[in-house]
Amino acid sequence: MRAGFAKVPITPPIGTRMMGFGGRDREHGCTAIHDDIFVRAVYLEHAGEAALIMGFDLCFIGRADADRLKSAIGQRLNLAAKQILLNTSHNHVGPAVGTWHSAGYIAPDHRYLKDLDAAVVSVACQARDAPREVTVSAGVGRSALPMSRRIRHEDGSVTSGPNPDGVVYDAVPICLLKDLAGEPVCLLFSVSCHPVIMSGFEVSAEYPGAAMDRLDAQLGTSASLFLQGAGADANVSVRRDTWDDVAEAGEMVADEVIRPLEAGFVEIEPQVRTHLVQVQWPLQPALGKDVYVAVAEDPQGDETRRLWAQSILERIERGEPLPTSVPILIQGVQLGKGLRIVGVEGEMVAGLGILIRDFYGEGVTFPLGYSNGEGLYMPTSDMIDEGGYEVVSYWEYRYPAPLAKGFESILIQALEQLRASGIE
Repeated sequence: MRAGFAKVPITPPIGTRMMGFGGRDREHGCTAIHDDIFVRAVYLEHAGEAALIMGFDLCFIGRADADRLKSAIGQRLNLAAKQILLNTSHNHVGPAVGTWHSAGYIAPDHRYLKDLDAAVVSVACQARDAPREVTVSAGVGRSALPMSRRIRHEDGSVTSGPNPDGVVYDAVPICLLKDLAGEPVCLLFSVSCHPVIMSGFEVSAEYPGAAMDRLDAQLGTSASLFLQGAGADANVSVRRDTWDDVAEAGEMVADEVIRPLEAGFVEIEPQVRTHLVQVQWPLQPALGKDVYVAVAEDPQGDETRRLWAQSILERIERGEPLPTSVPILIQGVQLGKGLRIVGVEGEMVAGLGILIRDFYGEGVTFPLGYSNGEGLYMPTSDMIDEGGYEVVSYWEYRYPAPLAKGFESILIQALEQLRASGIE
């Protein structure tokens, strides 16, 4: 296998609109840069197959953005969409990219998107043009950073809050690529946890950036690449208040990666394969015109919910059919025998990450949300019965009704397609 790594800054100009907290995002753009944000890429080729894995210090990349970026990269590198995986850290103190509804339908800064396009093509070309022959090793650590944010009460209701006994995806899959001199080329690792320690108007890469800085210092070179996992229902277990708290979380994650690295991983036979499928997650029946009218005309209601309801009513008035399902991309990237990445388009909860891991069983699996588009919050069927933020937030993604139960079987069918296509 040959691999090349690169990173390019994507820090926005002061004043660029931010994304991650709806009310803040509607006030004004960023006022300062606490630390730079980057797009990172590793290009892999083996036995005539190639793959490009990219990590962004951003909250989201919308499907339209992902399609545009993949097209630009593909034209330069002769890669198909299935060979390019885009993953965002879900950083809440970065610039706006995508169409998350809680920002109130305010479009991202088109000048920033133009700069982002150029940076993405540049980093992809740099990674492709710096290949070294590498060995592949992988293993799994554990992280104490994720804390479930779903509390179930005695009456059966679910609200948001720290729940130490809740389900989280605490596995930390790690893959190390080293050249034949033993020097690191790329360190891939994934933690499943929201970067929401800070709010405000200072741009930062948050705890994933702090972790990568520490790991790069440990490795003696810039090589680390964070991938966000199945963390839609997990916030951080550390205090959420200051930049010192961000540094503490980054140190925690870096230590949780370094420990298993120092213990040593088994070398894996390299193997590059890619596949991409789109599935449809059914929605429950639309809520009814009277419900949308009530929300749209409620003077005491949330502004963005009123905008959502108005947009649904406009579609009804135009005679447009309302969507009855949500398209979800599921991508597989094989890095070696028993080493695979499964990227899912949406905010995937821990339970679905566990399903993906258990489907494959042996080896090392990276179950990733936030890949190739925004999608929406992706709860389990049990959560749909329970309710809670991850279930009722469908409106933030412009859908007219909640998700239906039963996505687990749809996901398994997609994983079976990946397996049949060589993602083993």
